[in-house]
Amino acid sequence: APTSSSAMDSSGQIDVEGTKKKVQNELAAAALQDLFQKITDKCYVKCIQKPGAKLDNNDQTCVAKCMDRYLDTMTVVSQTMAARSQQQAAMQ
Repeated sequence: APTSSSAMDSSGQIDVEGTKKKVQNELAAAALQDLFQKITDKCYVKCIQKPGAKLDNNDQTCVAKCMDRYLDTMTVVSQTMAARSQQQAAMQ
């Protein structure tokens, strides 16, 4: 018997599609969290010259630009992957 009633639909069948979406959402959230951790780590190493209680203006500017570059790059990569995925789906 299934261990979770939330995995079943109203007829008592396992909701495979709903479960797949839930897992995909959890994987996407974990990947996003990992991405932000990597961005934070890389931008910290690149931008923070003298760690302290506060960031100076140069550090703040560097971190903001660094994060913007990573996010812009991720947007381009994501859009390209989505476009390729749609092209492949159209070919099938």
